[in-house]
Amino acid sequence: MTVFSFSIEPYGENGWIATLSKSDMVERALTVNAAADALRDRPGVTDAVAGVESIVLRFRPSEVTAEAAKTMLNDALQTAKAHSARSEAVIEIPVCYGGEYGPDFEMLCEKLGISGEELISFHSAKTYRVLTVGFAPGFAYLGPLPDELQTQRLATPRAHVPAGSVGVAGAMTGVYALASPGGWPLIGRTPKCLFDAGTDEPFLFSSGATVRFTPIDEPTYTALKAERS
Repeated sequence: MTVFSFSIEPYGENGWIATLSKSDMVERALTVNAAADALRDRPGVTDAVAGVESIVLRFRPSEVTAEAAKTMLNDALQTAKAHSARSEAVIEIPVCYGGEYGPDFEMLCEKLGISGEELISFHSAKTYRVLTVGFAPGFAYLGPLPDELQTQRLATPRAHVPAGSVGVAGAMTGVYALASPGGWPLIGRTPKCLFDAGTDEPFLFSSGATVRFTPIDEPTYTALKAERS
């Protein structure tokens, strides 16, 4: 059983937020997601939203009291097991790094004092877990990012980030499933389809999934992109 230290505070009207103590990033994220999954179908619960290190529970006061909802949230976190999150096969994500696909690649190399080859190696040498999905539809927060690549968000966010873009910020790397505004430094882009409206689960990423990035060159990117057309 995975048990974390956490605090629970009121969150707006008819809501509670639980924030977990600093511990392993992946375990923390998978635990709050497991707790959210367990809570969503409970009587009186209107929503349970998990982040990377917190979970918000909203309830219907006509069906459950505030204290009962708080106890429900506490119990779900106390019993949530990190391994209950999805653990299917590794999702391979081909990425073309730098150039027009990674407009912040060179800037980031200079800022971090590493070569382009080192940036690619650091980013693609390990597997990541999807910590949570949010901010924009299908946007996947993955971690933990190697220390050598950790950096701040852009001072001025972009109004448009192309779908498939891969960025880094803080201790995480992120993938934009759809085009949207965004403030993460962009290091590459994947030609892989991350959103398919014709399927029951349209977004490729979900919390708990395991992901690995594979470097590809521009001709391969173009060929893989053409296969989707």
